[in-house]
Amino acid sequence: MSLSKKLKATYLIVYPSGELIEAETIHAQFFLAIRSIIFKQTKVSAPDAEIMNRVVEKMVEEALKCTSIENIVGDEKSVDIFSENFLRELDAFKMPVTKFNALLKLVKKNIAAYGRSNKVKAIEFDKRLKKIVDNYNSRDKLVFVNEVVGDFVDQLSDKLIQLLRDLEDDKKSFERLGITYMEKVFFDILIAVRDDHAFPYDEEKCLALAKEIKKLLDDKSKFADWANRTDIKAQLESDLAVLLYKHGYPLEWDEEVFNKIMEQTENFKKHND
Repeated sequence: MSLSKKLKATYLIVYPSGELIEAETIHAQFFLAIRSIIFKQTKVSAPDAEIMNRVVEKMVEEALKCTSIENIVGDEKSVDIFSENFLRELDAFKMPVTKFNALLKLVKKNIAAYGRSNKVKAIEFDKRLKKIVDNYNSRDKLVFVNEVVGDFVDQLSDKLIQLLRDLEDDKKSFERLGITYMEKVFFDILIAVRDDHAFPYDEEKCLALAKEIKKLLDDKSKFADWANRTDIKAQLESDLAVLLYKHGYPLEWDEEVFNKIMEQTENFKKHND
């Protein structure tokens, strides 16, 4: 706020001289507009950083709603990321940072939705997303001209698009495996736990076990009210432990392995009953 106050004083002196080029005038008016709104909404001459961040965040959110960005990232709209229309809408964004943030919102929304059924895979995609965001947040350390920074952000946007496509491919990969979508959820956790703990257990066995876990959870007569009754949840844990033991998964019993599978089981029951 202090710097923009100095900018305002300088602008009022220099602008009438006609020495400012159009780009300089636009930049000055941009910051002065933000300063004016912050000043009016906070009612104080020097709001703290937290207040300013909240106000600016709300301003940006409202600005996004006034653009075609909501056509892509609107919460009520399903997006076909493989369609030509989707790519055309993205190309319409001439500002790299605006495009990146629109895609970021879309990616986060899709990962969160995937996590309601497939928690382990959602975590994997979230880790990939974090790397992209970290690169984006470090862009100010790059000593580039604006055009080069724009190219850099566009490259990160391309990575977000690829992440979206990989996520969609992963959702549909159950078809290639010859199992159902929810059976793949348990196949993924079995594979992830196997790889994390580095014990041998081939994929065919994981496929068979995933089907058995799904069949166990589908027994509504036994587990329909599992979330509200501790005895039913305890029975579910017991039956799952027996099932894993019968299939030799893992080769040596490991409580941590069981807990991870049970966590995915509870996630499945919570969002799919």
